[in-house]
Amino acid sequence: MTGVSPLIGPVLLLGAAGQLGQALAPRLARLGAVVPLTRADVDLERLDDVRALVRRVRPGLVVNAAAYTGVDDAEGHEARCRLVNEMVPAVLAEETARLRVPLVHFSTNYVFDGLQPMPYTEDAPPSPLSVYGATKADGERAVAAANPRHLIVRAAAVYGGSGRTFMRRILELAREREELRVVDDQYVSPTPAWVLAHATVAAIDHLLAEHPAAQGLLHLTTTGAASWHAFALRILELDPDRAAHRVRSVVAVDTAGYPTPARRPANGVLDTGKAERELGIRLPGWEEALRRTWAGEGACR
Repeated sequence: MTGVSPLIGPVLLLGAAGQLGQALAPRLARLGAVVPLTRADVDLERLDDVRALVRRVRPGLVVNAAAYTGVDDAEGHEARCRLVNEMVPAVLAEETARLRVPLVHFSTNYVFDGLQPMPYTEDAPPSPLSVYGATKADGERAVAAANPRHLIVRAAAVYGGSGRTFMRRILELAREREELRVVDDQYVSPTPAWVLAHATVAAIDHLLAEHPAAQGLLHLTTTGAASWHAFALRILELDPDRAAHRVRSVVAVDTAGYPTPARRPANGVLDTGKAERELGIRLPGWEEALRRTWAGEGACR
């Protein structure tokens, strides 16, 4: 990670109460005074309030970790999802461009349909299957169009110690049920929030230094791939409290056997070669990251 001088203005962090926001806040502090805001502080569905916030704080950097993340819920609430995932980033991009400061925005592997067999690179064209994926893809385009000094970080299968993540749900169900049924034909690179936050701040160092590879799109996940079923098995195997599990079997099912309102990509794996090759950001394998998370590098209970 390169060293940088403190920013002239504060670091405005939106989505500070989420798992990613909580991991980002202490790491961003070395760049400048962090202004961590939650939805209790600013109503993201009021665009004028978002615009006024940026003008009042006058930040030296904006990091947008806020999003409408209810993938299935979004299918019935497209307008609200689009407001948060497309229109808010557009306003942030416009206001940061006016201030001539960078914007860091988070997106998702769900912008892809998952039909290709290999991991997706940054230059692969988006082809979302869901409302959530479509609004995130449109948010990417809005950011890129309004502020040339932007970094859009695509992540995947983020988990941590807070929120309704896959990891938390598996641990809860393992204590309630004797059998779990988990999809085995959708592949991702499970990424702890602390890994994503650490890699993002490393990329921000390069962004502030105007490194060309740190502007535009960047994929930041763990490396390797696992089905949700394989991920669930490793979570349960590594859980220090596994003696409390009631679960006796974890059954692999295909997507057709576990229907959901929103369609999800079968291949949700992102290619992280650009980050490692051009920016020197080392990203751990997903199993290494999970072991390190249980060892205390990220809260997971």
